[in-house]
Amino acid sequence: MLKHTFCHIPRIGTTTEQRYWGKGLKHWADAASQAGEAALGNNATWVRQHLDESLERLEAGDARWFDAGLPNAESWRLFGEFRERVAYVDIETTGLTHGEDHITTIALSGAGEVRTYVHGDNLADFQDDIRAFDVIATFNGKCFDVPFIERTFGIRLDMGHIDLRYVLKKIGFSGGLKSIEKQMGIGRDDLDGVDGYFAVILWHEYQNTGNAAALETLLAYNAADVVNLESLLVHAYNKLLDETPFAQGNRQDERPALPVRHEPDRGLVDRLMARHGMF
Repeated sequence: MLKHTFCHIPRIGTTTEQRYWGKGLKHWADAASQAGEAALGNNATWVRQHLDESLERLEAGDARWFDAGLPNAESWRLFGEFRERVAYVDIETTGLTHGEDHITTIALSGAGEVRTYVHGDNLADFQDDIRAFDVIATFNGKCFDVPFIERTFGIRLDMGHIDLRYVLKKIGFSGGLKSIEKQMGIGRDDLDGVDGYFAVILWHEYQNTGNAAALETLLAYNAADVVNLESLLVHAYNKLLDETPFAQGNRQDERPALPVRHEPDRGLVDRLMARHGMF
């Protein structure tokens, strides 16, 4: 889809892009054609210069450059070309305030495996592992996860970013991640009812009692977030692709969910929910 995209070019919005498509300018290569000349009009030199750079940036794998030009709701277009270099990331914290609260766990799904990181253990490994990817995919990560990660480690996640909060809203889904999953028929089984607030309870249970089952359950919950993100992204990508002239040959396949090595303890979840009056 990226080579059919023009709205990453400054001063070219999605309305102008659709007008280009309607006039036969449907691919970067078409810019040099007669149809491209007619479609571009006075913008011909401007657009062609940016398309030359677009080809160079794509060959270099510079997803960040495209992301910087795309509206948040159009970042899904990165997925087709960069799918094998996407890291699905989610963090859990002790709260929402940086400086007072800290990251407890991070889950990263990508390159065929799900990895988890724990405060006080291997959390620092995340900043090295994430550098292997060109695109990060999150839910609400532009507002929360990425700024928290960058401040925690003192790094910049200088890569493309597909924030599914914006992409899913474009196809009619709003609310939190778990709510959207339910709307799309994705279940959580033994993690049903566990949310970000309960993740804090699990962390405190682990810290206060040393109960390994609490940490396992927290990591299972954290990992479920990133595993489900790919399924949501595939659905959104194909849905949005169907709204363009380019669906044929470009749709992405749904893949089996990657295995998660952490097992939730449903009995513990129920006991903690009862203790905290969550039933």
